[in-house]
Amino acid sequence: MIEEVFGQMTAEDMVKVIDRQLKKLDTVGSNDMMRLRRDLEQHTDDASLWFELGIAINQAAMHRDYLLVERERLLHPDQEEVDVDCSSSVAVFEEALNCFSKVQELDPDFYGVWTQKGTVYGNLQRLDEAEQCYLKALQDDDEDFSAAYYLGCTYRDKGDEELAERYFALAHELNPDGEPPCGSSCEGN
Repeated sequence: MIEEVFGQMTAEDMVKVIDRQLKKLDTVGSNDMMRLRRDLEQHTDDASLWFELGIAINQAAMHRDYLLVERERLLHPDQEEVDVDCSSSVAVFEEALNCFSKVQELDPDFYGVWTQKGTVYGNLQRLDEAEQCYLKALQDDDEDFSAAYYLGCTYRDKGDEELAERYFALAHELNPDGEPPCGSSCEGN
């Protein structure tokens, strides 16, 4: 919960802080994004820079959506669930997809790009496309823990518990410690 970060601030003050963070994300993005964009001006054919930028953009969009939800939760504390329009993040997620497509154009065998594309498609709730990306990632590397885990999440979101459990079991086999991939909001078994 965001209150843990802000401590004893009032809800009104927390909303003001969130609004400033959202404004910064909407105008300049993260420091990583700015650095990567500058680097890409000099090295437009560097697949690893495009990959890092795609990840940074995806993370910024997820952070933005989180802030929007927390803002509404603070404004409406009596509601168990808040309804937030995160559609403005769609263009940001699409930009991340464009970065990953550029990676594939520059280096078709770039490791991890299918899993990252799947993550963005999942964030967009384009579950069929996410599924295909994770399957491709596992075809390229049958030990890609993140792809197995996120494929389980995708099948769970699609309502296919049997396939979800199969891929969560594979993820657990690949990573017996059971820690979900960094940034995962899916609760797999």
